[in-house]
Amino acid sequence: MVQSEIHNQISINRRAAILGTLGACLFGVLSSRLYYLQILKSEDYRALSDDNRFNFNITIPSRGRILDRHGKYLAINSQNYSLVLIPERVKDIESTLFKLKQTLSLSNSNITRIKKNINRQASFVPVLIKENLDWATFSKFNFQTPDFPGVIPQVGLGRFYPNNGLFSHTIGYVGTPSTKDIEYDKDPLLKQPSFKIGKTGIEDSADKLLRGRPGKLKVEVNASGRTVREFPVDTDAPVNGKDIWLTLDSELQKKAAELFGDDSGGIVVMDVLTGELRAMLSMPTFNGNLFVSGITQSEMDKLNNDERRPQYNKVLAGGYPPASTFKMVVMLAALEGGFIDPKDKVICSQKVNLGNRTFHCWKRGGHGPVNMREALKGSCDVYFYELSQKVGIEKIASMGRRLGFGEKFSIGLKGLKSGIMPDPKWKKLKLGNSWKVGDTINASIGQGFVLSTPLQMAVMVARIANGKDSLTPNLIIEPNLKKFQSLGINPSHIAFVQKCMLAVCEEPGGTAYKKYGLELGQLQIAGKTGTGQVRGISEQERRSKLRRDEDLPWKLRDHNVFVGYAPFKSPRFAVSCLVEHGGTGSKRAIEISRSILKTALERDGISNSKNIKSTITTNA
Repeated sequence: MVQSEIHNQISINRRAAILGTLGACLFGVLSSRLYYLQILKSEDYRALSDDNRFNFNITIPSRGRILDRHGKYLAINSQNYSLVLIPERVKDIESTLFKLKQTLSLSNSNITRIKKNINRQASFVPVLIKENLDWATFSKFNFQTPDFPGVIPQVGLGRFYPNNGLFSHTIGYVGTPSTKDIEYDKDPLLKQPSFKIGKTGIEDSADKLLRGRPGKLKVEVNASGRTVREFPVDTDAPVNGKDIWLTLDSELQKKAAELFGDDSGGIVVMDVLTGELRAMLSMPTFNGNLFVSGITQSEMDKLNNDERRPQYNKVLAGGYPPASTFKMVVMLAALEGGFIDPKDKVICSQKVNLGNRTFHCWKRGGHGPVNMREALKGSCDVYFYELSQKVGIEKIASMGRRLGFGEKFSIGLKGLKSGIMPDPKWKKLKLGNSWKVGDTINASIGQGFVLSTPLQMAVMVARIANGKDSLTPNLIIEPNLKKFQSLGINPSHIAFVQKCMLAVCEEPGGTAYKKYGLELGQLQIAGKTGTGQVRGISEQERRSKLRRDEDLPWKLRDHNVFVGYAPFKSPRFAVSCLVEHGGTGSKRAIEISRSILKTALERDGISNSKNIKSTITTNA
């Protein structure tokens, strides 16, 4: 028994010694590891610890404003009342979203978007519920926050356009970045809740300049990545976007909209000395604020179903026949090529026969014998049918391009169309057919294949008014005036065409004649009317007498066109005006153009002949 106890004690002592040795070894290993970590590697792990402890959040810059030439705001930043949801603070997301939908009248698509963002982001990252709330809704919700744990009211900056859509086609609007936007543009700003980028107009084309540069905000975070404290650093503050000043005059633009009323079309007012665009309006317009705040489906349907196409920029992208305003191009091509003496007369008996086709003049019974001046004054089509066959389409097209037709101008906006300045090469390439004499006849009065935008028509008349420079339009104010190439047209030929345009507006019998002209004392206007046909007229219709345009459906009526400039002596402003389906005679386009030129001159301090100063001397 004693011997057995001694044996057990020895065994216990041996085990204790082994365990003690193992414990000592383990303690030694742990001690050495702690020494390595806390002493030898302390600096390295301190740095890693700081990296885990601090983070940098993006701070959003203020978007640059857009102003007119006089400093009036066209696009500004305003307080944006919004609601965000932090998923980790919400116990029942489905129930909360249901209550929010009832309270805020959220659509099903909004709920779908919110759920999608919740699922693809970390649970502590805020998700936008709704923005651009009115103050009444926002303040009311602040009292209801206890009923919506995890839903937080926020005040930020949103975009606002204060002119009721007057500049929507030019300025455009901002919107939420799409998935493609985020993939294409790696700017971290695009991933921020409520951040908007330009979608159309200047907002789009100058977006990088307007949006500015994000800043950094140093924050202390806990182990789960949640912010504990903020450490603002001045040097990491955001850089606000740049302001953009446009050449447009908001008061002139407003006047143009008032003159158009419910009519559809476009108008451009251009400075013939600098190329600056003083007004550029497409009508009807739309309110860009609808797209910023989130347009409803019913509002979108209303825009899309409007036959007057409010969202379509008719000034820059519309393809319209320039009609008889194109006759100045044919005149200059003929004069430059020496194809005719302006005094030579052509007998207009209302029509010209070409093979089995008949080309009519607009005036019943014809104009009789007319020379070049009389032909433009009375807009005789037959004269230009005959003249164009002598000149040929190549010369006409070349002069058209010299005056701006077929050219896509760079004015800082996307979506400009070049129109069509056709010639035999163009027709062969586009249609696979050879050019016919009938095509030249149609082109001579700005019909057929010839298409242009109101901007191109404004450039044409501005170049004629200037007489020396190949002006290009300018929309954004630049520190230095542009230098233009020479127009390269004989000054005496320009002066002759200018006098013919004066007769159109200031002499009895002219298609744009009005007894009291501009109603600005001795100041005179020069210009040209046009009727853009939108449908062919059959011989049967002619024999049975044409129906009046006002008796036709709106879309079947002819377009009104007018181009002109003022004052005649020392020109300053050019205008092009197109009234869609305004009917034969250009009456509406003439009325709008005369009034807008008068307003432009008055706003520029030119109200009588004593005020005029100019370097242009081509007028005789």
